Amino acid sequence: MTFFSAIVLLGILIFVHELGHFLFAKKLGVRVLKFSLGFGPKLIGKKYGDTEYLVSAVPLGGYVKMLGEEPGNELKEEDKPFAYNYQPVWKRFLIVFSGPVFNLFFAAAIFFVVFLSGVPVPKPYVGKVMDNSPAAAGGLITGDRVIAINGKTVSGWDDINVSVNESRGERLLFKIE
Repeated sequence: MTFFSAIVLLGILIFVHELGHFLFAKKLGVRVLKFSLGFGPKLIGKKYGDTEYLVSAVPLGGYVKMLGEEPGNELKEEDKPFAYNYQPVWKRFLIVFSGPVFNLFFAAAIFFVVFLSGVPVPKPYVGKVMDNSPAAAGGLITGDRVIAINGKTVSGWDDINVSVNESRGERLLFKIE
């Protein structure tokens, strides 16, 4: 993995994590002031509604800035219902907990997609035939593809191993392509 691809992967994980905080804050009525991918100086940004969406210079983090999350800031009375620190504990818990939960769901989704894509099974081509081996005595040569053993179709090396192990030294009839 290159350094660049590691940074991109980290950025995706951070984005998913911060997206969890962001979506739950919005859904629970907390005003989100900033959603940033990265830290430091702003590279690009756009404000939609109450929220400024940013991409910042240092891509090793991110943050969601919510109204009233910093203690000591004075808020107008009309802003308090939308401020993080004025929310009940259960709402604050859900907002904080949602980032890791989104990462967990993201990991599960990736495992699911990888699982569905399957595992590539190499075709059973003969690589090297050792002199004086049973394969050489049977006439196998490099590049042969095993299609079946004793009439049973072979799709991969696991099938060949099972057939050979079950034969207990008896002759096997290989169909070769």
